[in-house]
Amino acid sequence: MFEDHNLIKQILQGDNQAFDTLVRKHYSNIYSYCYRRMGNEHTAADLTQDIFLKLVEVIYKYRFNGKFSNFLFTIAVNTCNDYLRKMRPQSDIDLDSILDTKASPLDSIIRDEEFGKLRSLLYTLPDMQREALILHYCHGLKAKDVAKITGVSLPTAKSRIKQGLDKLKKIYGKGDDYERD
Repeated sequence: MFEDHNLIKQILQGDNQAFDTLVRKHYSNIYSYCYRRMGNEHTAADLTQDIFLKLVEVIYKYRFNGKFSNFLFTIAVNTCNDYLRKMRPQSDIDLDSILDTKASPLDSIIRDEEFGKLRSLLYTLPDMQREALILHYCHGLKAKDVAKITGVSLPTAKSRIKQGLDKLKKIYGKGDDYERD
């Protein structure tokens, strides 16, 4: 956190190298978020670039009293939401990157099939719940950070996470029952 604060102070003093360092440090995390939200590499790359361009415009608004990553994720969430309002993507989210385990080929096939189901089910959720689940589970953010980033109260963020998870469990469970019959 302090490293980011020092970089931001340098950026505000006109140090372009500090901005490059800040971008390199956070680029993959922001790209990953965009990819999970959009499910498309090219769209994620374009949105990631837009997010860092917006950061250039608003970095002076950053107040040094919180995590810079929350500030940056807020820009990312808003940018993705703006994009989704304009164009609804047809592609799936890639949750395969959540697990980084060594598995047998059969385990990998089963896991891929299960994640394929989960991936498609995730897009059936309302965007607010999908967004909260991605931030919480894919990016490891605490509910209070999800609340801050999405601009809602902590109880609302917790509710969106819980409701989204409950809906996924319910839908996923119905899918399993249906396939067994």
